[in-house]
Amino acid sequence: MKRNEIKAILIIGIMTIIWGGTFPLVKTMLRYISPEMLITYRFFFSALFALPAFVIGLRKNKKAFLKLLLLGGILYIAYFSQTVGLKYTTASKGGFITGLYIIFTPMFAAVMIKEKPTFKLILSLIISVIGLALLSGITIHNLTLNKGDLIIIVCAITFALQIVLTNIYAKDIEINFITATQMIAVFLFSLPLSGGHFVLKLPLWVWIALAFLGSVAGYLAILAETYGLKYLDPDRAAILFTFEPVFAGITSFVFLKETLTKAGIIGAVLILIAMWLAVKAKPQLE
Repeated sequence: MKRNEIKAILIIGIMTIIWGGTFPLVKTMLRYISPEMLITYRFFFSALFALPAFVIGLRKNKKAFLKLLLLGGILYIAYFSQTVGLKYTTASKGGFITGLYIIFTPMFAAVMIKEKPTFKLILSLIISVIGLALLSGITIHNLTLNKGDLIIIVCAITFALQIVLTNIYAKDIEINFITATQMIAVFLFSLPLSGGHFVLKLPLWVWIALAFLGSVAGYLAILAETYGLKYLDPDRAAILFTFEPVFAGITSFVFLKETLTKAGIIGAVLILIAMWLAVKAKPQLE
């Protein structure tokens, strides 16, 4: 395995831990702020951090601006649907459904970059889905979808599309500019839906959390994702991202007192096994 691949895997691992920890945080913040305003404030901080990289990179990457703006729009839909969905479902279940992008990513990759999954990747995909279901307490008997679950399915689809497109763009465009443009785009797309109802009287911890979501869990995490997708194929990267719902389940158990059953622990172990298989697997290009 190449050095850049190993580095990308480690960076994605750190990123998924950060993202997984945001599920209970966002769930709690929605008691004080609407989903629309949460997205707007979160990505205001992201755009603020991204602005220097955007200004520097724009001169060299003017031709890529419009397609990266579209990529930012796709990312906005993903975050918006996830945030709204979490208002109507549990954090752990939201993490599970978000994690289903591992199913949609190979579909987009097969069409857009002609990537054919190997047996190991298919096996790791199956194990990941089973692990996600066990982790979230999803069984055949309780397989019901509420409004929030259906909304988060949109999030899974758009995240998958964003993963594959980022992999394509990162081959030729500076990753700093890809990330910065997306952050600014998400903020701009969020403004119309915010309705101009800017709430300033929020608890201090909410403002601190918004700054964290925008900087560390926003700009830096997407930068890490973009770096990882420059050196890893989308299928393997998507399976590595499943560590996000594992950590979402753990933090939801610790902070929100959501149930973490024996089945959930088994599911987490299965996801780790799937991640190991994905690291060892190599895609086939048609």
